[in-house]
Amino acid sequence: MTDQQQEFYRFFVVEYYATGEGISYWLQISRNYSGGETDYELKEFKRFIGISYYFHGIEEKNEEEFMSAYASMIPPYVIRAVERRDQPAFTWQTHIHLNYS
Repeated sequence: MTDQQQEFYRFFVVEYYATGEGISYWLQISRNYSGGETDYELKEFKRFIGISYYFHGIEEKNEEEFMSAYASMIPPYVIRAVERRDQPAFTWQTHIHLNYS
């Protein structure tokens, strides 16, 4: 992929459902710094999640898929920042847990 084809942001998610425990979402939007083999953004997402048990559920979405599924969980100022595409450095992360009990 050339620099012109490279996505400006990368979008990561983990959805974890457990009977009796509810649901957890880990979301990350980050500027796409990848250009090498280090995969900085994925490493940062794993560091944010913190527990390797959840790593098997990591998915990388494109912008349309991510925003379609999770926009209601993202503050409006973050959505505006993503739309502007003018940040030299940008990472947004959140962890949301919903307990149904």
